[in-house]
Amino acid sequence: MPRRITDSCIACGSCVAVCPVDCISEGDIYVIDEDVCIDCGACQDECPTESIKEA
Repeated sequence: MPRRITDSCIACGSCVAVCPVDCISEGDIYVIDEDVCIDCGACQDECPTESIKEA
């Protein structure tokens, strides 16, 4: 199941740096493209605010 980013995101960019398929878009709150996400969990492991959850 793809991940999603919650409102507690601080847009630090750590998730973008580790995503192997570049499915995370930058913004005030980052967004994961669920059609591209391969559910590897790298972004969730890297997030310092635990803002990435399973969708």
